[in-house]
Amino acid sequence: MQRVIPTLSLLAAAHLFVVATGCSLMKPRDSALANYERTRQELAGGSSPVEAAQYTEELPPDDGLTVSDFAPERIGSTVRTLTGNGPKPPEAKQLYVQAQQAYDAAAQQKLQNPNADVRDQFATAAKTFVSAAKKWPDSELEQDAYYMAGESSFFADYYWDAETNYEMLLKKFPNSKYIDAVQPRRFAIAQYWLEMHRKDPMAFYELNLIDEAAPTRDAFGHAMRVFDRIRLDDPTGKLADDATLALGNANFAAGKFMKADEYYADLRKTFPSSEHQFQAHFLGLKAKLEAYQGPDYSADALNGAEKLVDQIRKQFPVEAQQEREYLDREAARIRYLKAERDWLMAKRFDRRAEYGAAKHYLTSLAAEYPDTPFGERARQRLREIGGEPDVPEQPLGWLVAMFPEDDEVKTLMNASSSGTPTLRR
Repeated sequence: MQRVIPTLSLLAAAHLFVVATGCSLMKPRDSALANYERTRQELAGGSSPVEAAQYTEELPPDDGLTVSDFAPERIGSTVRTLTGNGPKPPEAKQLYVQAQQAYDAAAQQKLQNPNADVRDQFATAAKTFVSAAKKWPDSELEQDAYYMAGESSFFADYYWDAETNYEMLLKKFPNSKYIDAVQPRRFAIAQYWLEMHRKDPMAFYELNLIDEAAPTRDAFGHAMRVFDRIRLDDPTGKLADDATLALGNANFAAGKFMKADEYYADLRKTFPSSEHQFQAHFLGLKAKLEAYQGPDYSADALNGAEKLVDQIRKQFPVEAQQEREYLDREAARIRYLKAERDWLMAKRFDRRAEYGAAKHYLTSLAAEYPDTPFGERARQRLREIGGEPDVPEQPLGWLVAMFPEDDEVKTLMNASSSGTPTLRR
């Protein structure tokens, strides 16, 4: 069965408000975006994927309140019990049956007529499943109900509600039997929100009050959160590495290169057997080079990029051959930028007549980067300052000599002349 395509209809009042004021606080999203999410599976057999259960588990005997009932993790359930809102299995079972009947009816109608709009029926089923879950917390029925609430919301195109229900399921039941079914749904929802952001980014002040498929605001941020939850809720699951790559790619596309680099590095380290290893190396190289801020900042990005070039060539020879031109160009660029850093350091010491330090950097440049423009400049400058003293002459030397050897003023003046601080013990 084909998925339900969400269509947007503006309420008359909202439409008049937008037209009259030109405000974008209630901005409808492009319904064509719904075509992006093609990963939805068919409604299996036209009926609920959860088989009917008897839910025969019993409530613990009521022996009255004890001190443990007031522990922080149990105070909520204790208050509900005292106020008459405690577990009610008969009502929970009844609501679950009603919800399941509504879900099955919507699924059957969709099977019989693929063009039928049954989103409202699925949305109603979702609300009833949630009500059933709340009537019998910490039960097998609650687990089934939250899963079915998520599925019902998903097929109703209420993606925010679907994600909320899926997250509640995994929060209450971290090792849920449904985790393998839930994670692909959440991944599809995050992809959908990310594509919405790419097509039509929401301003920080903009609110979505119309499209049930989208969050109220910040589709990008919510997509990132869902991807992150996927890998945290099931770190060894099939989609954990995919979610990590998606986080890196999304941040890279948004120009957040340092953040993207963190996710690519995490993918390389945490998922060594992932099929995305080459992408994590290749895109990590690009992210590091984009994150490099210049010679006045840390060289960590350059050093990391240089290591990645070597790793790509060793670990991925086929892909490296295909990207040989790019890798050669970037390797040369890295060498140029690293040589530039040494050249600027040499110039700083040169300007202060601290020729010893300047010679150190110039000698390193001439030896390690002879193929760069700075290599020849370094050799030329070394010839020019070869006879210069390593340390400039002490200004006001006669004045310094007047102070005792252990005098703080003399210590400070000597430190100033040498360019390095001297600490007294």
